[in-house]
Amino acid sequence: MTHSCVSWKILCAVGLVLLIEGVTSQSNPCPQECVSLQDCPELAKLLRDPTLASIKTLQEATCFIDGTVPKVCCPQPKALKASLLPRNCGQGPSIRRIVGGISTSPGDYPWMAVFGYKEIGFDGIKYLCGGSVINERYVLTAAHCVTPELLAVKSLEVIQLGDWDLKQPGRDCQGTFSGESCADPAVNVTYEKIIMHPNYNKRGYQSDDIALVRLSRKIDISGVYIHPVCLPHQGLSARSAMSRPDLRRPEAIVTGWGITETGIGSDRLLRVTVPYIEKSDCNSTYRGNILGEQICMGGEIGKDSCAGDSGGPLVLGGPRGPPYLQIGVVSYGPTDCGQKRIPGIYTDVTFYRDWIEATLQP
Repeated sequence: MTHSCVSWKILCAVGLVLLIEGVTSQSNPCPQECVSLQDCPELAKLLRDPTLASIKTLQEATCFIDGTVPKVCCPQPKALKASLLPRNCGQGPSIRRIVGGISTSPGDYPWMAVFGYKEIGFDGIKYLCGGSVINERYVLTAAHCVTPELLAVKSLEVIQLGDWDLKQPGRDCQGTFSGESCADPAVNVTYEKIIMHPNYNKRGYQSDDIALVRLSRKIDISGVYIHPVCLPHQGLSARSAMSRPDLRRPEAIVTGWGITETGIGSDRLLRVTVPYIEKSDCNSTYRGNILGEQICMGGEIGKDSCAGDSGGPLVLGGPRGPPYLQIGVVSYGPTDCGQKRIPGIYTDVTFYRDWIEATLQP
């Protein structure tokens, strides 16, 4: 039997169904061209498994009936939303700059953002969370850094971009073999809107701990000291991304100004390389509470993210360094950071690329 015969029988059957079900008007207005049902794939597919709901949809879309052949107001295909994530991203230090040690230099991780809060009844700004620049208007962070409960007692006063030494006023400078090298001044901005993931803390402890902060104005991300990090494609396995021949073991880099082994926060941006921990091992430590959208990293003495690093990025560089890919967001961990066999927990960004793109606005 030919395709045209099959289509004709289907159309006749549908026309009769529509008439029997009570299409009372044979000339309904349509903002676009009224076409034969077989020329509208989006509505024709409803015939594959017809239900009362699909028949009702066809009834409502019918704009004319030519004998027993319905013509429909065919929905226009939705235009694909252009990505607001920049292609030029992740330009950080070369691999020579990140081997060993924990020190960084101005401009090494130019996507870093630091959140300054003011606590009601206390003077001064406290830097309690981090984040990462992902485009000219948005910073990615942890949801627990911007919950209404937190912001009810600690107002988010400033988001600093392009900073390195939080105590050094003006431009950050560092001595080099050829003299003093200074960065551009840090940029201080406020926020316009906070968008927490709708499932934050609903599916388990700190589940979906991710949020977007829309800045109050656009920022210049074309320079050396403020530059966006790259985001992974939806569903990319963080484990496989870290399993490369050039890496001695699956590992990634976390950066922040959080609490160090001295018990106080660092004035200067620090970095540490932490190993990947299999979920089976991690769940034995966390009593089975680790979700599929979380990554376990660390578990080595003295090497960990800590309080004040929350919301900051876990990044992976290529064999030579840039471009850097943010695969995680610092979420939570043991109160006493850097303990053996007790890893830190990170939100796996690879599961949230679609949500991020759908949420971003120009």
